Amino acid sequence: MSQQFLVISGGELWLHEADGRSTQIVSPFAKEMLQREADRQRTTSWKHADREDSKGLIGPALWGRSAGGDGNLAPARFLHVCKAGEPRTIYYVMTVGRTVGLFRYQLDEQREIRLFHRQQTQILGLAYLPQTRHVVLAAMHGDGTAHLEVYDEEGTQKGAITHGDSIDAAPAAMPGAESTVVYQSWGLARNADSGAVVGLGQSAVHWVDYKAGEMDSLLDDKEWDFVAPRISEDRVLYSIRRPADKPLHEKAGGAAKDALLMPLRLGKAVFGYLNVFSMLYGKEPLRSAGGPRAPGLDQDLGSLWLHGRRIELSKVRNDPEYAGNLVPASWKLIAQAGRNAAPEEIASHVAQFDVQADGSLLYSNGYDIYHWQRGSARKLARRELVEGLLGL
Repeated sequence: MSQQFLVISGGELWLHEADGRSTQIVSPFAKEMLQREADRQRTTSWKHADREDSKGLIGPALWGRSAGGDGNLAPARFLHVCKAGEPRTIYYVMTVGRTVGLFRYQLDEQREIRLFHRQQTQILGLAYLPQTRHVVLAAMHGDGTAHLEVYDEEGTQKGAITHGDSIDAAPAAMPGAESTVVYQSWGLARNADSGAVVGLGQSAVHWVDYKAGEMDSLLDDKEWDFVAPRISEDRVLYSIRRPADKPLHEKAGGAAKDALLMPLRLGKAVFGYLNVFSMLYGKEPLRSAGGPRAPGLDQDLGSLWLHGRRIELSKVRNDPEYAGNLVPASWKLIAQAGRNAAPEEIASHVAQFDVQADGSLLYSNGYDIYHWQRGSARKLARRELVEGLLGL
């Protein structure tokens, strides 16, 4: 059976048709923003041009030139994509520079509708619920938490549906349920006196019915992270399972020497945790080197943030655990038919996946894209650095 699907690859959005053709989707909004910035740069270039006698006070500082870069906008990056209510219509979240926006796009007409755009907002996931015609976004807040928020089809916010000291992300609709969403969630640990974040728990999977006001846990094990949950039409729960990170106090070590270094190591580890989410979802590091940021800082070519973990691209080539895949073998796609059922391991080295209406699966090791059905996998395509996958 031929497959149509969308891939986010290196920040670009590509449509793969059933006949094997692939077409890049280009956002008119992003194109316009980048063109306006290019025009602005041309009209003000005289302020930044090198001057033969630019010495003393009459120099770069006076003319507005900085040593931190040329100030150009970073290129557009697609972050999340999901199906909308109409055939071959999608929603996507995209960033241009420090602006993030939610858009609806009609694939056949190549028509984009901007629902909203904001400055420096981090979105951690996107879902569409066809029965209520609601869009659910996972939005991060300034206190380090992130919660699910409901919007109507025109981008008007209706309210938050999760709360608490947690990072809730990767929402997905539950087929057949009017207002139920499954999602992944990290609990936050804070210092009792200062309120500062001192650690993250393992990633668990929960569901919430925001109309009934009910919620429950589906997968929760201190030894494992469960990320990117999806539920099929027959209520089988799929997710990527990987070993949970060790608690910060275990990372710091237990020897006398380690005890002296523990405050520094804990501080660096906590900062690293928070920086993960800032880089992954906002492309904006918490760390600043001073001065204006150049576009090149938005993407570290030596690493990639994926589901809250930093992937060192050098390991893809050199570490046997990766074996040429984007993620190690311990990242497994699992299926669980019930709360007490034993999980079934479907594939290893899984970076992204999606569940199809017929119960089959699309999944990727970060490069190759496969179609899985009844225990058999068939390769469909290959792309570089697969960051999102959606079947049509």
